[in-house]
Amino acid sequence: MRLSTTLCTLAALQTALATSLLSFSAAKGDDPSVLGIRNLEEARDEKISDNTNDLYIKLGTDPHGTPALHYHRKKDYIRAEYHALPHKLEEGKTYYIGYKFSLGVIEQSLMIFQFKAYAGNNAQDKGANIPLSLEFKSGQLHLQYQADNTASRVPQWSRTVDTDTVYSVGLVIHTGKPGWVEFYFDGEQQGFSTAGGATRLTANTWTGRTEPKFGAYRGEAVQIDTYVYEVQIGTTLEDIKEAAGMASCSWEGHCTGATCTTENDCSDDLVCTNGKCASS
Repeated sequence: MRLSTTLCTLAALQTALATSLLSFSAAKGDDPSVLGIRNLEEARDEKISDNTNDLYIKLGTDPHGTPALHYHRKKDYIRAEYHALPHKLEEGKTYYIGYKFSLGVIEQSLMIFQFKAYAGNNAQDKGANIPLSLEFKSGQLHLQYQADNTASRVPQWSRTVDTDTVYSVGLVIHTGKPGWVEFYFDGEQQGFSTAGGATRLTANTWTGRTEPKFGAYRGEAVQIDTYVYEVQIGTTLEDIKEAAGMASCSWEGHCTGATCTTENDCSDDLVCTNGKCASS
């Protein structure tokens, strides 16, 4: 009884300490404006304020009819993104970011996530322009890190992914110079290639003002369609478990992200997609 009481107290304390900073679900019909500032750009520095037929971000469905936030960019156009939590992140804090998406196309230099610097990203302050990004190079999705304004973006993790497939990522970013980063893909924590497989990367993650962006940037050579299902940002892992593919299930070891061969290898309503248990 005493142990049970203690466990309940600890669980309640963890819930109390959790702080959800942002929660978007297309399935719930959430207004996309909760994600922050919509950034639409036909060419560099040619911004537009409203959705058009050739450039938009709006609620709809993916090709399977699943509710999704549809990002659409005509060929040669450069940006369709949401800029989240402007002026709200602070140095020396840990932020948890969950993001569930699928891709209509895979294209060289296409970025689907940026941890973008808005101050200090210059030679004088030596800050990187894009400290962290999820970007396609040579057909693979890379988590890239840029240490400072003189450095190029260097892959820390890489994975071959497919179009028409739902993926979940989780980023844990401690803001600082240096700070650190942890990364989850489809609910499983990943190691960093430049850190000898360690699951925490020491990184400069703060330039003075650095904030997340979700959507489609670069990859202008083709028409871009991407789909976002959920975005969650908070102060604990609990805050992002749905969007990051970490939600619990009734059959341990057969939850989201587990290796599978058939539907029978996956718990509850999960299905076997490309060898991994995933939401239908």
